[in-house]
Amino acid sequence: MPGSPEGAPGAAKAGPARPHVPPGRWPAVAARALAILSWTAAVATLLLVLWLPTVFMPRSAAVLRARVRRRLKRVWARGMMRVAGVRVATVGQPPPPGALVVSNHLSYLDIPVLDSVMPMVFVARADLRRWPFWGPMASLGGTIYVDRATRRDVLRVRREMGEAMARGDSVIVFPEATTSGGDTILPFKPALLADAAEANTPVYWLTLSYRTPPEGPAARDQVCWWGDSDFLPHVLGLFALRRVECTMRFGDGPLRAGDRKVLAADLRRAMLGDFEPVPGRKPSPGAGPKASPVPARKAPPDSGR
Repeated sequence: MPGSPEGAPGAAKAGPARPHVPPGRWPAVAARALAILSWTAAVATLLLVLWLPTVFMPRSAAVLRARVRRRLKRVWARGMMRVAGVRVATVGQPPPPGALVVSNHLSYLDIPVLDSVMPMVFVARADLRRWPFWGPMASLGGTIYVDRATRRDVLRVRREMGEAMARGDSVIVFPEATTSGGDTILPFKPALLADAAEANTPVYWLTLSYRTPPEGPAARDQVCWWGDSDFLPHVLGLFALRRVECTMRFGDGPLRAGDRKVLAADLRRAMLGDFEPVPGRKPSPGAGPKASPVPARKAPPDSGR
């Protein structure tokens, strides 16, 4: 089930406009929230039931569980997209199974969006494990947790990433280590790319962008989760949107480099060349352009720089 943005729980001093829920949309918001919680619980229960026979297959249990999890995560995510009114369009060819993939990071919505196209194992902040409901669901989904404040923890995470790819799971990393407002792709933190650099293995990449109908709130405010926006008001604002369009662009091919910092820089450069900025609020008539950049959600210190 879902992962979480690595920088999600943090906060910055600025952020998007306050999420808006028109009074007439509250019944739809409540219905969507109930449907998503019920759907997630139902798929998680089915996953546990299907996993029961693997208890008696110690040698092949990990591979079988991963296969069942991948299939059910796609079912879960596509149901989520339908309920939430999210349409996903893809451009390019997805990576093969068992690949290491990097993506820009805009919202908690990235997780079901990605799983609806190609189910993956996500690397997320360790404190997601303590979130009510979504923490256990993320664990069932195979999420790998990382504590960036502890240098040694990155070594464990790199080992678990390798094990996941060896059993056929694609692993996705958000090297920005935080979410952003979608005006650009933030500088990458290279710690989790170290093994790929050392082994000269290919790293695939993709970019995400969101749009909302022109008559409604901007995607940067009500889809991207960044700055000082709290989770509950934001997700209610997201559910109030009648439609969200997501474009997922896959890179032309993987990149390699023998140095993790060079690899991180090359990946970001390639992604920036293919990135579609997320639309923000339209200026009022007669208003001049704003000079200040869009601030991003504050990222935790990186232990692998």
